[in-house]
Amino acid sequence: MIRFNIKIFSILLVLLYALFLSPTWALARQATSSNTYYLQGNKYLVKNKLRKAIKNYKTAIKINPKVARYYYKLARAYQKKGSVNEAIANYEKAIDVDPKYYWSYSSLGDVYFKGGNHKKAISYYEICIFKYPKKYQKHYFRGKILDIEGEKGEAIKEYEMALKYRPKYFEALCSIAAIYAEQEEFEKAAAYYLRAKKMRCYNEETLVNLGIVYTKLKRFRNALKVLNVALKINPFNKDTRFYLGKAYYGKGNLDQAIKQTKKALKIDPDNSEIHFTLGLYYDKKGWHDMAAAEYKEALYLNPDYLFNKVEMLNRRGNSDIQKGKESKEAKENN
Repeated sequence: MIRFNIKIFSILLVLLYALFLSPTWALARQATSSNTYYLQGNKYLVKNKLRKAIKNYKTAIKINPKVARYYYKLARAYQKKGSVNEAIANYEKAIDVDPKYYWSYSSLGDVYFKGGNHKKAISYYEICIFKYPKKYQKHYFRGKILDIEGEKGEAIKEYEMALKYRPKYFEALCSIAAIYAEQEEFEKAAAYYLRAKKMRCYNEETLVNLGIVYTKLKRFRNALKVLNVALKINPFNKDTRFYLGKAYYGKGNLDQAIKQTKKALKIDPDNSEIHFTLGLYYDKKGWHDMAAAEYKEALYLNPDYLFNKVEMLNRRGNSDIQKGKESKEAKENN
């Protein structure tokens, strides 16, 4: 009986050693301990208690420095705190630990984009896109950088990629529309603004921009419709008032054109274009002295106004001539 008990006792000792003293068990305990601090850090991060979150993440890393997500979350905490350099260092450390931890590439792209380092931002976004081509936000941000850098055609391609994976991506629709409006391709701009408007029918900026595009296209009834909705949302938007004036003028309602332009001038009294346009309306009304006063004010505020206006009209005229030539050549080729 005694011999049997000693045998059982020996077996128990072996089991205890296997469980508590073996390297495998030690690693398991280490992992459990570090994960506990990591999870605690996550709770503090959600509550925006950044100092405590950072402390817990650092403890988790100290216990187990070979887990990429620990560094990633520590970087997120530093980023929220505004400590950009520490955030970058820990995002990079996460990549050192695990080069396939692509969340860090994405976040580094965001940090560098926000900091104005477009070259580095694009390089990180491209790595992220290569691994996850359906990450529509990264296509959008890459497009935004290209847009800022003046590469409008490439920017549109990236925005379109974002829309491919998320067809109702409001920001991408508006960004494409803005490029087309800038390039005076107003039909295309209107089409994209309309798609955006269907998603957010009372977004003031979209309504105003669509109204401006309709005015440029001389679709004055459509312009009045959307701009009057924008006016109800915000009656103190200078662009809404100014382009309402243009749309009313286009419809032949000179009194309303003058009324809305004067209200635009109250919002932005130092705007030379509004003064000059009001002068044109006064001239049409036959109020030549009042028109002359507005022209003088426009020139006082911006002595180069008329020169710039003529230059812009010349550029537009040359552009129209070029488009006409291209259209003629296309017809002849067909």
